[in-house]
Amino acid sequence: MPRKPSLDGKDSSLRIRMTAEDKERLVLYAERHYQTMSGVVCQALDLLYAQEESKDRTS
Repeated sequence: MPRKPSLDGKDSSLRIRMTAEDKERLVLYAERHYQTMSGVVCQALDLLYAQEESKDRTS
């Protein structure tokens, strides 16, 4: 039986490889901030884009 579609519109998945230490850092950060690991990764991506836009404005 297939899974129900996601209610938040997120239908893509991504799999990454990382060291055990990096995974532990991700898990601990997510737990401390009451987020999912995916949420932490998406937040980091938002921060990277914001930094890039900020740098582009000052150039």
